[in-house]
Amino acid sequence: MRANLPENTVERLSQYRRILLNYQFLEHAFIFSHNLARILKTNPANVRRDLMLIGVAGDVHKGYDINELLASISTAIDKEEQEKIAFVGIGDMGRAVAEYFNHYNTKLVIAATFRFGKPSNQLIEGIPCYNIAEMQQVISSLGIKICVVAVPREFAREISSIIVNSGVRGILNFSSVPLQVPKHIYVEDYDIITKLEKIAYFMDLPPAP
Repeated sequence: MRANLPENTVERLSQYRRILLNYQFLEHAFIFSHNLARILKTNPANVRRDLMLIGVAGDVHKGYDINELLASISTAIDKEEQEKIAFVGIGDMGRAVAEYFNHYNTKLVIAATFRFGKPSNQLIEGIPCYNIAEMQQVISSLGIKICVVAVPREFAREISSIIVNSGVRGILNFSSVPLQVPKHIYVEDYDIITKLEKIAYFMDLPPAP
Protein backbone atom coordinates (compact mmCIF):
# COMPACT_ATOMS: atom_id res chain seq x y z
CA MET A 1 0.00 0.00 0.00
CA ARG A 2 1.34 3.43 -0.96
CA ALA A 3 2.16 5.89 1.82
CA ASN A 4 0.01 9.00 2.29
CA LEU A 5 2.61 11.54 1.18
CA PRO A 6 2.30 15.36 1.22
CA GLU A 7 1.29 16.91 -2.11
CA ASN A 8 4.57 18.84 -2.50
CA THR A 9 6.58 15.70 -1.83
CA VAL A 10 4.74 13.73 -4.53
CA GLU A 11 5.33 16.59 -6.97
CA ARG A 12 9.04 16.74 -6.19
CA LEU A 13 9.44 12.94 -6.34
CA SER A 14 8.07 13.02 -9.88
CA GLN A 15 10.59 15.74 -10.75
CA TYR A 16 13.45 13.80 -9.13
CA ARG A 17 12.59 10.76 -11.23
CA ARG A 18 12.64 12.67 -14.52
CA ILE A 19 16.09 14.02 -13.69
CA LEU A 20 17.47 10.71 -12.44
CA LEU A 21 16.37 8.84 -15.58
CA ASN A 22 19.01 10.80 -17.48
CA TYR A 23 21.78 9.45 -15.25
CA GLN A 24 20.74 5.88 -14.48
CA PHE A 25 23.17 4.27 -16.96
CA LEU A 26 26.31 5.99 -15.71
CA GLU A 27 29.10 3.69 -14.53
CA HIS A 28 28.96 5.11 -11.01
CA ALA A 29 25.27 5.98 -10.77
CA PHE A 30 25.16 7.86 -7.48
CA ILE A 31 23.96 11.36 -6.69
CA PHE A 32 24.09 13.60 -3.62
CA SER A 33 21.05 15.46 -2.31
CA HIS A 34 22.70 18.84 -2.91
CA ASN A 35 23.29 17.96 -6.59
CA LEU A 36 19.65 17.01 -7.04
CA ALA A 37 18.56 20.14 -5.18
CA ARG A 38 20.74 22.37 -7.36
CA ILE A 39 19.23 21.01 -10.58
CA LEU A 40 15.69 21.52 -9.26
CA LYS A 41 16.47 24.83 -7.55
CA THR A 42 15.26 23.60 -4.19
CA ASN A 43 16.77 23.05 -0.75
CA PRO A 44 18.89 19.91 -0.09
CA ALA A 45 16.97 19.51 3.18
CA ASN A 46 13.74 19.14 1.15
CA VAL A 47 15.35 16.41 -0.95
CA ARG A 48 16.57 14.47 2.07
CA ARG A 49 13.22 14.82 3.83
CA ASP A 50 11.29 13.66 0.75
CA LEU A 51 13.51 10.61 0.36
CA MET A 52 13.29 9.76 4.06
CA LEU A 53 9.48 9.74 3.72
CA ILE A 54 9.74 6.92 1.17
CA GLY A 55 12.29 5.03 3.24
CA VAL A 56 15.45 5.89 1.30
CA ALA A 57 18.74 6.68 3.04
CA GLY A 58 21.87 7.82 1.25
CA ASP A 59 25.50 6.91 1.82
CA VAL A 60 27.39 9.79 3.42
CA HIS A 61 30.38 9.18 1.11
CA LYS A 62 28.66 8.29 -2.19
CA GLY A 63 25.17 9.76 -1.93
CA TYR A 64 22.12 7.91 -3.26
CA ASP A 65 22.23 4.93 -5.60
CA ILE A 66 20.30 6.26 -8.60
CA ASN A 67 18.79 2.96 -9.72
CA GLU A 68 17.66 2.07 -6.21
CA LEU A 69 16.26 5.58 -5.83
CA LEU A 70 14.32 5.28 -9.09
CA ALA A 71 12.82 1.98 -7.94
CA SER A 72 11.83 3.45 -4.56
CA ILE A 73 10.19 6.49 -6.14
CA SER A 74 8.22 4.27 -8.53
CA THR A 75 7.04 2.10 -5.63
CA ALA A 76 6.04 5.19 -3.66
CA ILE A 77 4.07 7.16 -6.25
CA ASP A 78 3.03 4.77 -9.04
CA LYS A 79 -0.20 2.80 -8.98
CA GLU A 80 -0.08 -0.97 -9.41
CA GLU A 81 -2.50 -0.91 -12.33
CA GLN A 82 -2.21 1.15 -15.50
CA GLU A 83 -4.12 4.45 -15.42
CA LYS A 84 -5.63 5.94 -18.57
CA ILE A 85 -5.56 9.67 -19.33
CA ALA A 86 -7.47 11.83 -21.81
CA PHE A 87 -6.38 15.22 -23.15
CA VAL A 88 -9.24 17.58 -23.96
CA GLY A 89 -8.39 20.43 -26.33
CA ILE A 90 -4.61 19.91 -26.44
CA GLY A 91 -3.75 17.00 -28.68
CA ASP A 92 -0.19 18.09 -29.42
CA MET A 93 0.67 18.22 -25.73
CA GLY A 94 -0.95 14.83 -25.29
CA ARG A 95 1.39 13.33 -27.86
CA ALA A 96 4.42 14.93 -26.21
CA VAL A 97 3.47 13.53 -22.82
CA ALA A 98 2.66 10.13 -24.35
CA GLU A 99 6.17 9.97 -25.79
CA TYR A 100 7.62 10.23 -22.27
CA PHE A 101 5.20 7.73 -20.74
CA ASN A 102 5.76 5.21 -23.55
CA HIS A 103 9.55 5.55 -23.48
CA TYR A 104 9.86 5.05 -19.73
CA ASN A 105 7.05 2.48 -19.43
CA THR A 106 5.19 4.23 -16.61
CA LYS A 107 1.78 3.24 -15.27
CA LEU A 108 0.17 6.23 -17.02
CA VAL A 109 -0.99 5.95 -20.62
CA ILE A 110 -2.63 8.49 -22.95
CA ALA A 111 -5.76 6.68 -24.13
CA ALA A 112 -7.50 9.48 -26.06
CA THR A 113 -7.42 13.11 -27.10
CA PHE A 114 -10.40 15.30 -27.91
CA ARG A 115 -10.66 18.36 -30.13
CA PHE A 116 -13.39 20.56 -31.48
CA GLY A 117 -14.34 19.65 -35.04
CA LYS A 118 -12.12 16.57 -35.31
CA PRO A 119 -13.47 13.45 -37.06
CA SER A 120 -14.17 10.48 -34.83
CA ASN A 121 -11.35 8.08 -33.85
CA GLN A 122 -8.67 9.60 -36.05
CA LEU A 123 -5.24 8.23 -35.15
CA ILE A 124 -2.59 10.90 -34.65
CA GLU A 125 0.82 9.35 -34.03
CA GLY A 126 -0.87 6.30 -32.56
CA ILE A 127 -3.23 8.12 -30.19
CA PRO A 128 -6.96 8.13 -31.01
CA CYS A 129 -8.31 11.66 -31.48
CA TYR A 130 -12.08 12.11 -31.19
CA ASN A 131 -14.55 14.90 -31.74
CA ILE A 132 -15.17 16.58 -28.41
CA ALA A 133 -18.91 15.86 -28.80
CA GLU A 134 -18.14 12.16 -28.18
CA MET A 135 -16.23 12.81 -25.00
CA GLN A 136 -18.63 11.34 -22.41
CA GLN A 137 -19.24 8.12 -24.32
CA VAL A 138 -15.53 7.53 -25.08
CA ILE A 139 -14.27 8.36 -21.58
CA SER A 140 -16.87 6.07 -20.00
CA SER A 141 -16.28 3.18 -22.39
CA LEU A 142 -12.48 3.31 -22.03
CA GLY A 143 -12.57 3.67 -18.25
CA ILE A 144 -10.52 6.87 -18.28
CA LYS A 145 -10.08 8.37 -14.79
CA ILE A 146 -7.79 11.37 -15.45
CA CYS A 147 -8.41 14.28 -17.83
CA VAL A 148 -6.21 17.20 -18.83
CA VAL A 149 -8.39 20.15 -19.84
CA ALA A 150 -7.35 23.17 -21.92
CA VAL A 151 -10.38 24.61 -23.63
CA PRO A 152 -11.54 28.23 -24.07
CA ARG A 153 -12.98 29.71 -20.88
CA GLU A 154 -16.52 29.82 -22.27
CA PHE A 155 -16.51 26.01 -22.57
CA ALA A 156 -14.55 25.12 -19.42
CA ARG A 157 -17.43 24.64 -16.98
CA GLU A 158 -19.59 22.71 -19.43
CA ILE A 159 -16.68 20.45 -20.38
CA SER A 160 -15.79 19.82 -16.72
CA SER A 161 -19.39 18.85 -15.98
CA ILE A 162 -19.37 16.31 -18.82
CA ILE A 163 -16.04 14.93 -17.62
CA VAL A 164 -17.30 14.48 -14.05
CA ASN A 165 -20.42 12.71 -15.29
CA SER A 166 -18.20 10.36 -17.30
CA GLY A 167 -16.62 8.93 -14.14
CA VAL A 168 -13.34 10.90 -14.16
CA ARG A 169 -11.78 11.34 -10.70
CA GLY A 170 -8.83 13.64 -11.41
CA ILE A 171 -8.46 16.78 -13.56
CA LEU A 172 -5.44 18.84 -14.56
CA ASN A 173 -6.96 22.21 -15.41
CA PHE A 174 -5.10 24.38 -17.94
CA SER A 175 -8.07 26.67 -18.52
CA SER A 176 -8.18 30.11 -16.90
CA VAL A 177 -11.46 29.26 -15.13
CA PRO A 178 -11.65 27.73 -11.63
CA LEU A 179 -13.64 24.53 -12.03
CA GLN A 180 -16.57 23.82 -9.72
CA VAL A 181 -16.63 20.06 -9.28
CA PRO A 182 -17.69 17.67 -6.48
CA LYS A 183 -15.30 17.28 -3.56
CA HIS A 184 -14.37 13.72 -4.51
CA ILE A 185 -12.76 15.01 -7.75
CA TYR A 186 -9.09 15.92 -7.33
CA VAL A 187 -8.28 19.07 -9.34
CA GLU A 188 -4.82 20.48 -9.99
CA ASP A 189 -4.89 23.97 -11.53
CA TYR A 190 -2.04 24.96 -13.82
CA ASP A 191 -2.20 28.71 -14.29
CA ILE A 192 -0.40 29.08 -17.61
CA ILE A 193 -1.33 32.78 -17.87
CA THR A 194 0.46 33.58 -14.62
CA LYS A 195 3.45 31.46 -15.68
CA LEU A 196 3.78 33.40 -18.95
CA GLU A 197 3.44 36.76 -17.21
CA LYS A 198 6.08 35.65 -14.69
CA ILE A 199 8.47 34.69 -17.51
CA ALA A 200 7.90 38.03 -19.24
CA TYR A 201 8.67 39.88 -16.01
CA PHE A 202 11.83 38.01 -15.00
CA MET A 203 13.48 37.16 -18.34
CA ASP A 204 15.15 40.56 -18.79
CA LEU A 205 16.12 41.10 -15.16
CA PRO A 206 19.74 40.49 -14.12
CA PRO A 207 20.24 37.08 -12.49
CA ALA A 208 20.26 36.94 -8.72
CA PRO A 209 23.78 36.93 -7.18
